[in-house]
Amino acid sequence: MRPGGPGRNVSGDGPDLWALYLAVFASSLAVVLIATPWAISAAHRLGVLDVPSDRKVHLQPIPLLGGVAIYAAIWLALLLISRLEVARQYVFLPDVTSELALIFLSTVVLILVGILDDRRAGGIAPWAKLFGQVLAAGIVLVAGVRFQVFGTPLLDSVLTLVWLVGISNAVNFLDNMDGLSAGATAIAAAFFFVLASANGQYLVAIMALAVAGGCLGFLRYNFNPAIIFMGDAGTLFLGFLLAIIGAKLRLGPAGWWGLIAAVLILILPIFDTTFVTLNRLRTGRGVTQGGKDHTSHLLVRRGFPHRQAVLVLYTVALVGGSAALALTWSG
Repeated sequence: MRPGGPGRNVSGDGPDLWALYLAVFASSLAVVLIATPWAISAAHRLGVLDVPSDRKVHLQPIPLLGGVAIYAAIWLALLLISRLEVARQYVFLPDVTSELALIFLSTVVLILVGILDDRRAGGIAPWAKLFGQVLAAGIVLVAGVRFQVFGTPLLDSVLTLVWLVGISNAVNFLDNMDGLSAGATAIAAAFFFVLASANGQYLVAIMALAVAGGCLGFLRYNFNPAIIFMGDAGTLFLGFLLAIIGAKLRLGPAGWWGLIAAVLILILPIFDTTFVTLNRLRTGRGVTQGGKDHTSHLLVRRGFPHRQAVLVLYTVALVGGSAALALTWSG
């Protein structure tokens, strides 16, 4: 193995690289399995609970701090592997470390916005949530993360800003049934990992694996019947991190390929958000108002049990990710 470019520094898929992959995935998985029971206890003590209502499908108060456990799992996993010699030599170079520091700062903003939203009955004002998302996206742009589609920094920055805010909200919207958002995020992260590792983008691959490990471990507590939700703190953070991973994905000289692949991988949250938004605009309802009008609820009304409805939507996510792989590898 030999160094390449920043964040893409290992040539070949040798045993050291796969050991690194295993380490980050296992670390994130283990931390979330350990931290989630603590989050459940803390949520009960602090009263951070999702109370049942006519707009929700659960019948009893559910703790809302699962996102904090996932957040800790992902960043602790990245921190732990950054101490490994192979990671320091080939992946975590000085410029990459400074970029990750800014990405971490941006996610701190989002996790705080999410926690405030989860703690306040009825949530914080939509404009305040949007301000936090735009602020976080601005920090990411300062870090140098952006699509390379138009070849013009201004246009690429605007596209990236819209993408970061949009996907963050899309994953947040998708969190409307037990296990749906966590599972869909894990599936998307897995496909990002495959594409990134196959194209020599090992930092992106490692970030995706950390997300996949954290979400898969969280499903132990979040799949139907869930005993904890990730809350806005988790969905905003995970959507934002997936958007960053998608913006960093490079598939050949044409920047459009990376964007198209990212859209296909994230087709489920994108479709669900578009469907719900257009339907609410058509009926004169507030776009940010919660309700049982998502694709998952439509499947349940068609007779699917909750678990089967979620599994059907997992299949949609798998088809989208597979289409991204097919399009990339055929081109």
